[in-house]
Amino acid sequence: MKKKIALNVLIATTVMSLIACSGTEEELGYSGFVEGKKIKIQSEYVGKVDEIHVKEGDSITNEDVLITLNTQKLDIEIENAKVGIDIANAKKQEAEDLNKDYLTDQADGSIKQAQNQLKLLELQKQNSLVKGPVQGFIQDIYITKGEIANPNQDLLSIVDPSMKEVIIYVSEKDVSSIELEDKVKIRTDAFENDTFEGTIKRISSEAEFTPQTIQTKEERAKRVFAVSINVSDVSELKPGMSVEVDL
Repeated sequence: MKKKIALNVLIATTVMSLIACSGTEEELGYSGFVEGKKIKIQSEYVGKVDEIHVKEGDSITNEDVLITLNTQKLDIEIENAKVGIDIANAKKQEAEDLNKDYLTDQADGSIKQAQNQLKLLELQKQNSLVKGPVQGFIQDIYITKGEIANPNQDLLSIVDPSMKEVIIYVSEKDVSSIELEDKVKIRTDAFENDTFEGTIKRISSEAEFTPQTIQTKEERAKRVFAVSINVSDVSELKPGMSVEVDL
């Protein structure tokens, strides 16, 4: 009888130990995806969209023209500014011929003002060409040909694959166990025998419901915190890869 009790205690202890170990792994293991940094592109110039030179998924390089805005009105203003400079120069010449210094000074002021106006208009024309700031690919286009683009309006988004991060969603129970700059281990099916290192760069300050597109191992947690892990230096990890992260 004593042997039977001792055996039952041993079995119960072993099972509890296995459950505890399994629970620890589950609590600190999370699934996520590698994402490139998303950059939203805006225009500093107000104008109708004449042409969209890219489509979603296109690869681009730095300074590629993505969108061309209409400059018909601006071109007229530029011509008028050039005429204004010519008129001011003519008045200056007339003042010099008459040896009237005060008229010459007035003409100089008019010339300077017209030149500054022309520079401003030419800068606006440069801004009518919406260019890519980095090498990457087009993820989203938010505007269509013929629409009016306004300042501070998102026109399209670019993903920079050189600036990579892994996004995971950590349960309320585990979030107190991690800190910024913590090192984490990352695994992916594409490199089964390799483990990569990442660094926690951002922890959301507010809990949210687990996104439907993300499957975490902590299935019982209804509210989670988004955690961003920098993996920019890990060339093997590409945007779109699914990964497992051990905290």
